[in-house]
Amino acid sequence: MARPSSRLSQAPASRLPPAASQDVLRAWARVQAPLCRLLLGAGVDFPQATAELRRIFLEQAHARIVRSQSPDTDSALSLLSGVHRKEVRQWREQGPGERGRTQVSLSTQVFALWSSLPGYRGRDRRPKAIPRNGPAPSFEALARQLTQDIHPFSLLQELVRLGVVETSQRKGIEFVLPRADGFVPDGDLEQLLDLFGMNLADHAATAVANIVQEGPRLEQSVFADGLSEASMARLDELARELWAQSRDRMVTETLRCLQADSADRAATGRMRFGTYYWNATDEALPEPGAGKGRRGKAKPDNHRPSRTSKERS
Repeated sequence: MARPSSRLSQAPASRLPPAASQDVLRAWARVQAPLCRLLLGAGVDFPQATAELRRIFLEQAHARIVRSQSPDTDSALSLLSGVHRKEVRQWREQGPGERGRTQVSLSTQVFALWSSLPGYRGRDRRPKAIPRNGPAPSFEALARQLTQDIHPFSLLQELVRLGVVETSQRKGIEFVLPRADGFVPDGDLEQLLDLFGMNLADHAATAVANIVQEGPRLEQSVFADGLSEASMARLDELARELWAQSRDRMVTETLRCLQADSADRAATGRMRFGTYYWNATDEALPEPGAGKGRRGKAKPDNHRPSRTSKERS
């Protein structure tokens, strides 16, 4: 029997000092705040979000191990990601389709059950109005069939908040009614979310590349505080004007490049060029370094200055 190698595996090298971990975590938490607001608004709960985050952690840790040519073992992946080895094995056993499949939120499960159980749907096979309390068919019985951990009233409040159900009184009895447009998939919204994910992911990848010194990549912004509503509106208009100008020029040049590269089989690269303009009043979180120095100054807000062609020469 062959003896296992006693050579220690080389951990994937990091370009950030260990002391930076807490600073990185604070920056990451700041980025997550608006994304958590999006998740909560869509009815995505904490278990569902953490299940997806675990999958992403494992995928990124695995990619880092492969890039570093380190041994791709469950122990190495568990050590790097912090995910238990049992969950690592489960992740490996799942196919790519399964890995991308997330847990369905409780609010979605309620509606799915509501749509499938006899007595809960009408002749058109759509969910019908049901009494809030009492034996089946009722919302209380429906909710308790799914979970004993959350009170039916709390679940009802969440569905009302999401705008997918409403309540009404009928002859002194409170009924729960699904809204006609509450669970209808919106194709435009799906496309918008796909674009949102791709844009934000590429923006984040650009910023991260600069932090871990894989750049330099162009990622710049201008920040100012102490602005009036009128000033913010004027700068909004200016930002849109500048975007229109730069977009037209970039599209023209991109089409020229695509035409020139059309016969090159090695031309597999992709790019994304974009812009954004954000304004907020005092209730928003302060910008990094706010309160230091004089108020009311405009300044470049650079994560890592990108090199110009002159600086590279």
